[in-house]
Amino acid sequence: MNTHDAGQLQQYYSDFNVSERILLSGHSHQAWPDVAKQGVLDCYNDAALHIDDKWGLALAKADKVRDFYRQLMGEANGQIALGSSTHELILRFISDLDYFTTASSSASAAHSNSSSDTHSNSSSDNSLKTQPKRPLKIVTTDGEFHSLRRQLQRLQELNCAIEVVPVFPSDTLAQRVIDKIDAETDAVMLSAVFFNTSEIFYDVGLVAKAAKSLNVPCLVDAYHALNVVPFNLAEWQLESAFIVAGGYKYCQAGEGNCMMRIPAGYHGNPIITGWYAEFDVLDQVPGKVGYGHGQSAFAGSTYDPTSHYRACAVFDFFKQQQLTDIVLRDINQAQIARLWQGIEAIGADKAGLALPQHELSANGGFLSLTTPHAANWVQLLTNNNVLCDSRGSQLRLGAAPYVTNTQIDHALNIIEDSYSSVG
Repeated sequence: MNTHDAGQLQQYYSDFNVSERILLSGHSHQAWPDVAKQGVLDCYNDAALHIDDKWGLALAKADKVRDFYRQLMGEANGQIALGSSTHELILRFISDLDYFTTASSSASAAHSNSSSDTHSNSSSDNSLKTQPKRPLKIVTTDGEFHSLRRQLQRLQELNCAIEVVPVFPSDTLAQRVIDKIDAETDAVMLSAVFFNTSEIFYDVGLVAKAAKSLNVPCLVDAYHALNVVPFNLAEWQLESAFIVAGGYKYCQAGEGNCMMRIPAGYHGNPIITGWYAEFDVLDQVPGKVGYGHGQSAFAGSTYDPTSHYRACAVFDFFKQQQLTDIVLRDINQAQIARLWQGIEAIGADKAGLALPQHELSANGGFLSLTTPHAANWVQLLTNNNVLCDSRGSQLRLGAAPYVTNTQIDHALNIIEDSYSSVG
């Protein structure tokens, strides 16, 4: 049973003024605890003191960020590439697909020297391989976050074969996605929790296993799962999958803290590649583009380390407050249940706010209400000091551990008093 009191937690978020504003925007951008400011100052002070020698300290912070994500996924030695955004990491993933990569004989030899229980993005006769004449084929869903949705839509405009499978009805989604995967599929890219509806896709592991059986890489967006829905990779059957997520939402770490988990034993050679990717192969043959193994192959380039300093301060705070992913899930479920039941008490039909069709236990970190007036609701609630957002016809109300029951009830009272003026 959760023993954390939101009212007590609010004192640690004074800079974000969480006691005076009702921040039902926790699925989009959670407030940072006050300790985050010290992380920013520590980064500045290290740069001022050590000049270019700051990078040893900065890279240690990056490793600590990796460790936090590893712990959430239950993979102590997981391979984690870091990036400023999931879009940046997705581009590296797409550029590593067999469709685009034609390995040189030296790269092929490097792969063949890998241990027999590992795999790469290339077949054993990769040096003879040419780019397929067919269009690039990627299978996805209509419930994806903006970075993936927009990029795949742009590829579709360039005549790539982007198979978009409707999420609804979700109980048949896994099989419908699997049915689209064939020998000409280059990748499967989809979510663990859907961006619009907050429904958890517990069967995503079945899709990943089916993709693996056809040697098709599968990337799972876990941004709306990590640190609010327990996400042990073994339990989700996602050991073979690439995972992207970040710290902007439920990790309270702010911008610049995104990650991509690389499957164990995978050695890639992405076309979009930063110079950090050659740190482990400084003895490469001159004129050749070398790649390290695992996470190293997907490394980026020079970056602003402030984000990692800030994240480390926040993650230490979580540990001190015993805010584990299990505790945060417990808190979140209680808050979402309060919002859900409050809408039911008002009368979903009367308010014109349709509740989700899935069960509460299958709900992620926010409550998504369907209404043709979603944008109007956002404006009305904002005018009443309640922050939330909308996506098309979905009004999204996101909880956070510093939001009190009193604040949730106040937001529900505003909805009850205002539904007749919306629309």
